[in-house]
Formats: sequence, C-alpha cells, structure tokens
Amino acid sequence: MKSAIGRWMTVVFISSLILGCSSIRARTETPDKKWTVYPGIRQDIKDTSGVFSDKNSDPGWVKGMVTTMLILDLPFSAVFDTVVMPYDLYRIYVPNSSEENAVKGQRNSP
Repeated sequence: MKSAIGRWMTVVFISSLILGCSSIRARTETPDKKWTVYPGIRQDIKDTSGVFSDKNSDPGWVKGMVTTMLILDLPFSAVFDTVVMPYDLYRIYVPNSSEENAVKGQRNSP
C-alpha cells in the first residue's frame, strides 16, 4: 500500500513541475517587441496545433501524450498568466529602460 502511495506522490510531484511550463517558456522566448498578455495559453494552443501538422512525423502515441500534457497544462498556464498579468502589461506599455538608454546613446554619439 505504501509503495502505491509513493508512486502516485511521485507522479503528482513530477506533473506539478512540468505543468505551467508553457507560460515560462513563452516569456523567455518572446522578444520585447512581441510581448503579449496570456502568452502561455497562446503557446499551448500553438504547440497543440503544431503537434498535428504535416511537418511532425512523430508516432500517434507520442502526439497523444504531448497533446494530453499540453491540455493539462492549459489551466495552470491560465492561472500563472493571470497572476503575472500586471508584469505583462508593464512590459507592453512601459518601454524597457535599457532600450531607451541604447537609443539615447546612439543619438548622442558623434
């Protein structure tokens, strides 16, 4: 009995580490000029449609497993994206200070 509980706890723990990763991945891969609100959900939908594209030659069971993980990730990405929305709005509407300094430096250079 204890081994079955331990196995389920391991599965739940690993699943919790995996879920929500689309939100983090979308934020690290997105350039500043294309920053949007709810990028994790957009990434999940984009990846789900990419799984079944003609370019993907994976076997059906892999496609099913990836699609299942992406669908399970969707509510966690929605919660994470909602919590981080003020930061997303800040990134969209307030220019990056390093970009401003680079532009000022280019204008002032001889």
